[in-house]
Amino acid sequence: MKNQPIATYVLMAINFVAYAILAIHQQSPILDTVDIITILKAGANFNPFTLGGEPWRLITSMFLHFHILHLLVNMFALYSLGRDLEEGVGSLRFVILYFICGLAGGVMSLAFNVYVPSAGASGALFGLFAYRLVADLLGTYEDRQQFTSVIINFVIFLVIMTGVSFFMNLDHAAHAGGFVAGVVLAVLHVKLRVLIDNRYLAVIAVALPFTLLLLPKGQLQYYRIYQRVRATEDQTHHYFRDLRTDAELGDSLRLILTSWQDIRQSLKDLPSVPQKLAADTASMKMYVGFRADETAYRVNLILRESYVYMDSLEVVAAKLGTVPPLQYGLTFTKRPSEPEPDSTDSPSPSMAMKKVFFDSAWRETDDPNTARFYRIGTQDSAGRWQGPVRDYYRDGAIQMKGQYLRGMKNGIFLYYSERGTYSSAGRYDKEESIGRWEIYHWNGKLESEVFYNGEGYTRSVWDSLGNPQVENGRGKAIRWYTTGQVSEEGPYQNGRRDGDWYGFHPDGKPYFHEIYRDNRIVRGVSEDRKGKRYVYDQTSLYAFPVKGMAEYRKYLFLNTRKPPGFKSGTVKLVFNVGADGSMWDFVIIEGVSSEHDAEAIRLIKEGPPWRPGLLHGYEKLPSQGYIEVIF
Repeated sequence: MKNQPIATYVLMAINFVAYAILAIHQQSPILDTVDIITILKAGANFNPFTLGGEPWRLITSMFLHFHILHLLVNMFALYSLGRDLEEGVGSLRFVILYFICGLAGGVMSLAFNVYVPSAGASGALFGLFAYRLVADLLGTYEDRQQFTSVIINFVIFLVIMTGVSFFMNLDHAAHAGGFVAGVVLAVLHVKLRVLIDNRYLAVIAVALPFTLLLLPKGQLQYYRIYQRVRATEDQTHHYFRDLRTDAELGDSLRLILTSWQDIRQSLKDLPSVPQKLAADTASMKMYVGFRADETAYRVNLILRESYVYMDSLEVVAAKLGTVPPLQYGLTFTKRPSEPEPDSTDSPSPSMAMKKVFFDSAWRETDDPNTARFYRIGTQDSAGRWQGPVRDYYRDGAIQMKGQYLRGMKNGIFLYYSERGTYSSAGRYDKEESIGRWEIYHWNGKLESEVFYNGEGYTRSVWDSLGNPQVENGRGKAIRWYTTGQVSEEGPYQNGRRDGDWYGFHPDGKPYFHEIYRDNRIVRGVSEDRKGKRYVYDQTSLYAFPVKGMAEYRKYLFLNTRKPPGFKSGTVKLVFNVGADGSMWDFVIIEGVSSEHDAEAIRLIKEGPPWRPGLLHGYEKLPSQGYIEVIF
């Protein structure tokens, strides 16, 4: 009476129990949707994990399976082969052979596969089949009928495994490794009569995992670099999401820049990697280099508060788009989910991309042939500009890059001359200049830097050659016409115009004399080219109702209509006033309701005329009016 193949049954039981645990975890009895993260957590063989300090995966992976079909095919093979082979060699030798072949398959998988999570008993089974076939060929077994049965079972196993490969990726390197191990062991035992003692076999089984020390570590090191890249990106996202001040963000991004630089150096020091990974390594080097450049530009933008770096960021973003995609995505951990958006929020207005033409005063025109500028951006259903907007000169050269929010300038703005140089760069918060603004000369050199915090503070002024005129808010500024004639000159004190400023016509004749106190004109006298004299003060610079503000407020009080759903409040709005007194481009800074806002705009459009701002008391310039309508 044959002995029961106890070891075979025990090995099968372990495989079934491991599968059951996975199935319960995945809530699927057939594991038709098993994910890589789950199988890796359970102990699958994976180069970066196994070589990265988890050699036990060589063993645990031998008892894990991706699918019910994968398990059943392997268990059929183990049962059909194990019954006879275990009886022929003994239970202990059978188990040792099983583990040696499985371990050899695992090592081979690590050596030849590129980021392939490996699991299953197939490597061990291929080794046992090879051991049995070679042993029979070399004469250990005299029962040729049984040898034929083993061949048939092996062929059936191969055919079924080939079919299974259409449903899942099988680890052929592990199969080959196990098969070679089985052949070698059979030759050693049968032909050479060595390593017969089970103790020697046990030593080999124990020693096999130490061959991991001899495997190249290129995959492991690249994987660690990949995870550092991912962690650095997550940290960057965290900083942009949670930090509140520019100073905090700037300091944090300097740390991020150091991380990108360290990663770039690690990529340079990376040893040889498998040929299949060479393209990804090259792409990663490009990507990390561009991200380092991007972060450096952001640091300079924040710490220097110089928004011209936005163009550099735009160039880097374009370069990032050229990086070839990675073939191997190595994201094997789940990121924390972002909170779901509040579904109770009111729906956003519909958006549409628009191209709008403007005349020289920035009034909208329907005739592209007479337009001086055009704009491309998105407008909402209320006709307000929203999001990124680009303005262009008629010839297509860029004139402005900026961000709008509900029709208001809100964000970083870059302005360009027709020569393609910068004109100015800075930031708006709902139409109000904030922070550092840079103004440039015609040749692209920096002319001045002005800081806004309610009022302007001119910290520095340079001439067109870069020579300083005002430093730390103190000094004398001089500007010239292109002919070399002085156009204006005057002093700055504490970052503001203060004292006597003089201007000259291109022919050198006196143009104006303005007395400033704390950046405001307390008295100005100018003379046009015909000799006509004008006297003015600071108020002349602003657009203003022709009849005066007192009369205008009286008009608003008498003519305001109560809109539907009336409630008290104040609508604050700005609008453009042309040199001819025309008004357009009404923007609500603070509103009450759409009906109240519309009534406020109607009042301005139908009300008394406004005059534009007057430069030096008489030169009419397109300017911006501001009014508050009280309901």
